Amino acid sequence: MNDNKAPGQNRLAARISGLVIGALTVFAPWYISGPQATLNRGIFWTYIITGILMMTVATIALIWRRAFWPAWAFFLLTVWIILAPDTLSSAAKDVSVMHILLGVAGIVVSIFWIRRMFGRIPRDRPVVKGRTFAECSSSERTLYGLVMVVLGLGYCMALGYLYLTHAGLSGKPGLSVQDIAITYYGNRSGTRLEMALRGQMRDKISPDEMDQVVAWLKSGSTEDVYDDSIYPIVMKDCAKCHSKNSGKNLADYTTYEGIIPVATVDHGLSIEALVKLSHIHIFGIGLVSFVLGFVFTFAALPEWFKNVVIVAPFFAMVTDVATWYLTKWDPVFAYTVVVSGLILGSAWGVQIFVSLYQMIFLPGKRGPDTKPVPD
Repeated sequence: MNDNKAPGQNRLAARISGLVIGALTVFAPWYISGPQATLNRGIFWTYIITGILMMTVATIALIWRRAFWPAWAFFLLTVWIILAPDTLSSAAKDVSVMHILLGVAGIVVSIFWIRRMFGRIPRDRPVVKGRTFAECSSSERTLYGLVMVVLGLGYCMALGYLYLTHAGLSGKPGLSVQDIAITYYGNRSGTRLEMALRGQMRDKISPDEMDQVVAWLKSGSTEDVYDDSIYPIVMKDCAKCHSKNSGKNLADYTTYEGIIPVATVDHGLSIEALVKLSHIHIFGIGLVSFVLGFVFTFAALPEWFKNVVIVAPFFAMVTDVATWYLTKWDPVFAYTVVVSGLILGSAWGVQIFVSLYQMIFLPGKRGPDTKPVPD
């Protein structure tokens, strides 16, 4: 009789623990900052809203005891606490430490909670066992292996393009979180043209000419200086692409009216550009994640581990795209963009390397009815 009550008692304990963690999250600002808790509105409302949502989810689970989704919702909220920009930026170490403590405690509770939810599944339910790479034919292995190699090379090219187009935007060598922030938030102390010249176009113009163009931008971008000094540089270095005669869908820098839109203060990518990039990335990364995840299902690994690695790219993709818009609002969210990208790349890397290793090095199995194929 006690054994039958144990699972229900454990699930109840997980829900109550979630309620307690949510309450601690709500009161955390006052614990950290005391009476000045509301001075930093961003951190304050992050705690309040997240804590209220956690308490709401736990309360719903206490009332609606057969619901599965509250456990997963609570898990996502605790992951958000750890991935929040206030945690990753370490601008306030006490806030970062509190986020990590609450996040880790919440993840432990949510994993325990989810395990208890899975305990409701009848043990005598038939389970379909999937095939492994050892049971695939040589032609299947060849196809899956080539897909993994090609998509892996494509991802490496994407990383190279990311570096070439974003590195140096802050004026410092290499790729940094500040470069990512400038892409979406903009360089509010500079212009789009200056950002381009210091970034992906820095090899198209000499340092002296760049300094001359930047000086013109900082002096007010007047038309007379453009006609006297900047126009010759444009014709020499830029007109090949940025002119009406180039045949390319690019801004025309050979006229003052054409160059002045990019000579104003840089506010980063526009909402229109973000929406365009968002749908391209969601469709593209979603399809790549499906293909890589499908091949990875053949790996001979524990099911829970495969599920985590398969879900991670989709979670990272949605988080990454969502934080583009948040970074345009506040550059501190660039840290979350970087972490989401690392999660996506790590999950894809595990899928590709584990799949290739098992396809190449694990011996194939021959079923009882399988006959050798003649040469």
